[in-house]
Amino acid sequence: MNLGLLKNHKIFIIVVLLASLLRFLYLDKIPTAVGGDELHYILTAKSVFLTGYDTSGTWNPLSVFLFRYPPGEQLVAAELPYFLHIPFSGPFSLSLFTAKLPFALLSVGIVVLLYLIAKELFGSLVGEATGLVAAINPWFIVLGRTAYEATPSIFFYLLALYMLLRARKWTIFFCLVPLLLAFYSYIATKLIFLPFVAIASFLAYHKQNHKYRLHYVALCLISIGIVLAYILVLKTSSNGSRLGELFLPNSPTVISQVNDTRKNAMQSPLLTLTVNKYTVYIQLITGKLFRIFSPSYLFIEGDQIFLAGQSFFYGIDFIFMVVGGLALYAKKRLYFILLSLFVLFGSFPHLFHQTSGDYSLHLALMFPFLTLFIGIGISELINSVPKKFKNIGIAICFLIYTASVVIFLSKYFLQIPLYGKGDFPMRTLSRYLTLSKKQLLPITLYSIVGGDTLEKYLFYTNDITKNTIPILKHLNTTRSFEFNGIQFAACDTNIKTTPQNTVIISDYRCNMHLEEPNIQLSRLDDGGTLYKIFNDTVCGSYALKRYPGGIQIKDFNIERLDEERFCQTYITRY
Repeated sequence: MNLGLLKNHKIFIIVVLLASLLRFLYLDKIPTAVGGDELHYILTAKSVFLTGYDTSGTWNPLSVFLFRYPPGEQLVAAELPYFLHIPFSGPFSLSLFTAKLPFALLSVGIVVLLYLIAKELFGSLVGEATGLVAAINPWFIVLGRTAYEATPSIFFYLLALYMLLRARKWTIFFCLVPLLLAFYSYIATKLIFLPFVAIASFLAYHKQNHKYRLHYVALCLISIGIVLAYILVLKTSSNGSRLGELFLPNSPTVISQVNDTRKNAMQSPLLTLTVNKYTVYIQLITGKLFRIFSPSYLFIEGDQIFLAGQSFFYGIDFIFMVVGGLALYAKKRLYFILLSLFVLFGSFPHLFHQTSGDYSLHLALMFPFLTLFIGIGISELINSVPKKFKNIGIAICFLIYTASVVIFLSKYFLQIPLYGKGDFPMRTLSRYLTLSKKQLLPITLYSIVGGDTLEKYLFYTNDITKNTIPILKHLNTTRSFEFNGIQFAACDTNIKTTPQNTVIISDYRCNMHLEEPNIQLSRLDDGGTLYKIFNDTVCGSYALKRYPGGIQIKDFNIERLDEERFCQTYITRY
């Protein structure tokens, strides 16, 4: 019986194993650092686990459900991520692995849910194709290996959709649990909460042969109440500024462009009619919309900030997406309309956000439904190819996808880590500070962001403990301060010499004109200076006169590198 179960579900097992491998492989090393937004959640979760409060000692985690956030985090915080981090970062040492583990697990869950949703709507073949595509999709892999809020948002929205498709009668209201969790997962996707519930309810209503109408209507009404309560809280609290992030005709960007255009044109009554905040707003929104759905953006360029030169989908996905859309339109037009609406509303968080450039995290709910179209396209081509050519066609597709995945993984694991994205420079500096402290010399670090530097240092050195948290809440992180034997100081261009028997470290952005002998923590891609280190007593005998080179993946396990290997890999002597 077990062998039969294995045979019947072998594709599903392959999907889960493949998704897990691509999300957990070298997760403790790559990405090589955590971002600032990720870091806030992790440190707050650690503090909550140790003390019951955030690092300021003023915020209780239960208040997050009333949309009240830790001091200083109102503009970056969602609600649920704090709680997702607590079981992992709370009792265990802070590390890249524990920081990203819950999100990698949810990312595998997203693949499973896409498999189940596609199977529920369109049958086993579409489910298997969708699951395989989602397991190897570049955007899902990259996102799932970070601790950004978009991952739990996608997971809980998809879980709610799957539960709705399967629910009957009063069990429909069980879907409120994942819907609430989705609402609390990510600030950006709150904007599409109501459209998502409405479309998902109508899809489930249609699938259930138009039964349980009152249950679905009640679900939508409860959802409206949730959104109204959220808006009311925002308007009556200091967090109301979040509403100012919406991109509307009265936004400063629109007004500024109207004024600039009118200033540089000949005056005429016609100008007022053709150039006003509404015409400019429509123009900007249209430009954003065309950018979002541009094949070049989706299949060639990608998000240069988040994906660093890798497209969201593989080139071959474009063919299957078009075929899937056309086939669904021809055979199940209502499903085509509803899935297209999911995709369209999935673009709204970015479309109506003040951000003018690319930012794919705002498009989180768009990508799962585009993946469904790809799965449908693969299924259609498999079914339409004559039987004698079917195996050849599958083999060709397999080879193309394999080549695409290998190229992507080569970029992701072998090239992108050398760019030093995110907070990687601070991670390497934190390791140097740990080694230097053993010499028992005073250390002064000059940098442009004192408090932010401290938070990163605490994470990478795992120095946030129950004893240090009370100290942290008294630190003024906007000025110079001392912590754990290290002086964190603001940039000072008036300093011309360094004191003896004191290790001085200067961020290159400080432009401090110290010409004394030094070693440097350098960029990995071109050897450029990140930090200058004066009066070093750690790496001087190991550092080499060359750009950092010969780096292997194992070298990104920085916290466990011995002194010699760390210095030879990351420190340059001039």
